[in-house]
Amino acid sequence: MVGKINSECPAVLAQHSPIVQRLIAPNQEVNCEQALFFHSIGLAGYDLSSATFYAFKGARLKFDSYFNSFPAYAFDFASANRLEVHVTAKGRFIFELVLVRPDKSHQNLYHTVIDGDGVTRVIEIPQISLNGMIFARFVAIDDLTIHAVDYVVAGAVRNHVRLTGVITTFRRDAAVQKTMERLQDYFTANPDISGDFELLVIDNGGETDRSAFARGRVIKSSNYGGAGGFTRGLLETVRDGTSSHVLFMDDDAVFFPETLRRTMAILRYSADPALAISGSMITESRKWRLWEASATFNERCRPLHNGRDLRKFDEVVATIQIDSSWNRYGGWWYFCFPIAAVKTWPFPFFVRGDDICFSLANAFNILNVPGIASHQDDFFAKQSPMTVYLDMRYHLAAHLMFERLELDRPGIKAMMRSYFDRFNDSYHYESAEALLMAMDDVMEGERFWEGNLDMAQRRSDLSRLTVNEKLITPLQFASGETAAHSSKRHRGKWRALWRKLSFNGHLLPDRFFYSKGVLFPLDVRANARDTFRRRWTVTFDASTRTGYICRIDKDRYFVNRRRFRVAMRRLLDNYDALKTAYRHHGETMTTRDAWERRLGLVHRRR
Repeated sequence: MVGKINSECPAVLAQHSPIVQRLIAPNQEVNCEQALFFHSIGLAGYDLSSATFYAFKGARLKFDSYFNSFPAYAFDFASANRLEVHVTAKGRFIFELVLVRPDKSHQNLYHTVIDGDGVTRVIEIPQISLNGMIFARFVAIDDLTIHAVDYVVAGAVRNHVRLTGVITTFRRDAAVQKTMERLQDYFTANPDISGDFELLVIDNGGETDRSAFARGRVIKSSNYGGAGGFTRGLLETVRDGTSSHVLFMDDDAVFFPETLRRTMAILRYSADPALAISGSMITESRKWRLWEASATFNERCRPLHNGRDLRKFDEVVATIQIDSSWNRYGGWWYFCFPIAAVKTWPFPFFVRGDDICFSLANAFNILNVPGIASHQDDFFAKQSPMTVYLDMRYHLAAHLMFERLELDRPGIKAMMRSYFDRFNDSYHYESAEALLMAMDDVMEGERFWEGNLDMAQRRSDLSRLTVNEKLITPLQFASGETAAHSSKRHRGKWRALWRKLSFNGHLLPDRFFYSKGVLFPLDVRANARDTFRRRWTVTFDASTRTGYICRIDKDRYFVNRRRFRVAMRRLLDNYDALKTAYRHHGETMTTRDAWERRLGLVHRRR
C-alpha cells in the first residue's frame, strides 16, 4: 500500500491546510452531462436530493472526468508541500488514487480498504513527480455514500492571492443576477476563501442596479463595449490596491463557482509571476464538447483542442498537452491574470479582438486547466455582418500593430481576399460589405478609434445593412425545395477551375443552376463551394428554427468586387505608413492614462 492514512477533524484540517479542489456535482443550470463529472459501473451516481454521490454494493464510481480529476501538473509545489486527499464517506469500500500522465500511462498512487463512518480520512500522496491528472476510484463493498473528496495542500503557499472578478454587462441583468446568486450560495458554503474574492459588475447598459452578491458592487460606466467595461474594472481594481489578480468574465458566461477556488489555488502555488489562467469554453448546445482550451492567433483564430469529447477521459488528458505558443491568447469569458504583469492596457476595439490583443501585448504565460471552464452560446449563433465587421477590424489591426505578426504585401492581400471571397462568393453580400467597411475604418487610424468609442454610428450603419442575413425565428421555407449540404460537392481541380473562371457561378447562365437551393446548418456559414450553381441558400438551425435565406445577386457581387479592389489598392499603397502608425498607437492608445481620459477618471488617480 502506497501512502499513509489517518483521520482528523475537518475543521482543524481547514485551518492548517487549504483545500485546493472540491468535487463539482452535475447542475441543471450549468452542466448536467454526467460523464463530465464521474463514470460508473453498476448502480452508482449522484443523488440531487441529498447532494451526495453514492454507489450500491458491488458498484464502482470513478472521478476520472473533466470536472473532478485533479490537475496536479498545474501546481508548482515546493519541497515542503504535501498533497493530501481528504475523503468523507459512509460505508465499506475500496479506495484508489490513480495518476494519468500526458502520454496516458497510468500509475497507482494509493489502494486501501476503508470502513467509512462519516469521519474525514486523510490520504497523503507520495512525493513523486505528479505531472499529470489524478483521479479517485471507489469500489463499494457495502452500500456507499460519498460526502466529499477534497484535495488539500499542506505547507506554506508561495503567493498571497486576492482576486477581483469583473463582469461587463449590457442589458443582461437577469443573467448577471443568476451568476451573483450562484456566487453568494457558494461562498456562504465555503467561507475559507470568501475573503479573497470580490466582484465588480460594470454596467454599460444602465439596467443593473443591485448586487445579489454580498462582496459585489455595481459600477455604472459609459458604453465603450467590452474593452471599455473590462478596462474600467481593471482601473477600479488597481485604484483599490488590494487585489493581486483580476478575472474578466462575460455576462452571458455560466460557470461553476468552484472554478474560482481552483483558479486561486493554482496561482497561490505558482512559481511564475506572469502566470495567467484561461478558462476553456464549452458551448450551451453541446455541453460535452470543448470549443477551445485557449487559442492562438495568426491570420485567423485557431481554437486549441476544438471538438474534443469531454465525456472521454483520454480526450480530457489530451487537452493538457498545449505548447506555449508566442501568439496564444485567452478569451475574456474567463481570463485571470496578475495585475503586476500588465504593461499594455486594452485597445479600444469596443468588442471582439480586445482579448486577443491584450494577451499578445502582455507577456502572460497562459495556462489552461481541465475543470476551469465557462459555458456560452455557440459562436456560430452570434455570427452576422456585425461580427464580420468586428472580426475583420481586429484581424487587420493586429497584423499592423504587432511586428511578430507582420505580413508582407502579398500576405496581407491574400488574407483579406480569402475572407472577402468567402462571403461574396457565397451570396453573403452584406457580410462582404461589412468587411469593406472594416477596411475603411482601420485605414482611418487613431481618429476613427477615438471618435467611435461607443460604436453607436457603426452599429446603426450595420443594423441598416443587415437585411437578408438577419436571423429570423421561426424561418419559413419549403424544405422540399432544398438539398442537404454536402462537404464533398464540387471538389476537384477542374470544378475548382470552373468556379474560379465563372466567379463562383456569377457569370453562368441560368440554365446551369440547380433547381433546388442548398440547406446549410447554422454552424456552416458562407460555404462558397457548396453555394456554387445554387439560386439561393438557406442557413438554418433545426432545433430553434432560426436562420436566414441568401439569394444570388450578380450585380451586387461585381459592385462589391470593384469596391474591394479599390480598398485593397489603398491599403497596399499606405501599408508602410499604416504599420508605423499602428505600432505607435498600439502604445499610446493602450495606457492607463489614455483610458482614464476616455472614462473621465483622471481626477481619481491614486
